[in-house]
Amino acid sequence: MLQLTANSESNHLTALQISLLADYADKDNSEKIRVICVICGYIFFMNFEFKPIGTIQSCYTDKFGIPRQPGLVKSATATLELLPPYNQPEALRGLEDFSHVWIVFIFSASARESWKATVRPPRLGGNERIGVFASRSNFRPNPIGLSVVELIHIERTTLKLSGGDFLDGTPVLDIKPYIPYADCIPSAHGAFANTAPETVNTVTFAPNLASCILHLESAERPNLKQLIMDMLSFNPRPAYREIDPEYIFGTQVFDLNVRWKQTEHTVEVISIDE
Repeated sequence: MLQLTANSESNHLTALQISLLADYADKDNSEKIRVICVICGYIFFMNFEFKPIGTIQSCYTDKFGIPRQPGLVKSATATLELLPPYNQPEALRGLEDFSHVWIVFIFSASARESWKATVRPPRLGGNERIGVFASRSNFRPNPIGLSVVELIHIERTTLKLSGGDFLDGTPVLDIKPYIPYADCIPSAHGAFANTAPETVNTVTFAPNLASCILHLESAERPNLKQLIMDMLSFNPRPAYREIDPEYIFGTQVFDLNVRWKQTEHTVEVISIDE
């Protein structure tokens, strides 16, 4: 769907302008579409409506605990299933030759009608504000995410991915191959996030969970123990929250409820329930 919004001091359009706009809006050839067009002294901006090309099935079924960047938790698995009419194997031909892909997606669980110009990145302690466009926050004017992940394999119109930071059910807008010579810039500077966060937590499990994990780990829940350890080692606890060793944190991984307690740099998983 294409909508045009006038940006002018006048609210009146001539018959010629209306005719030009109608002709402009009816064009289907994408090569003829321009993001900004000037018609008879009026500037019109396009509003685009995108349809998801696919959806993500992820090990993360709760927002809390999802790594704050892709590539941090290698044990995190996900599948991307193309939706009709894009679920054609030909649309993926040649992609299997690339090791990594860019996934353009919607922060569907964070979409809001309003937005704020500043946000509080966790890497700055959760209290310092910076501009939303200087951050990777999911609370954005347009809730669009961009993640590079490892492509494990492709089966017809399903992509198996590793190292993602996707919530289960995430709508996908586009897939692009990762091209090292263009996408990797060794001399780039990342300001407050110039290096990857450290795994500051040591993760342990309550003694009674050893047999429980063996029972729960399956093809549908691959690398369950490693996934929980990797996820909690990056300290999902909000940076501004004071440490309370008796407080019980919780999230969902696959279809499981995971509960843990945390001291300064030690996490103890106390229960994993279906």
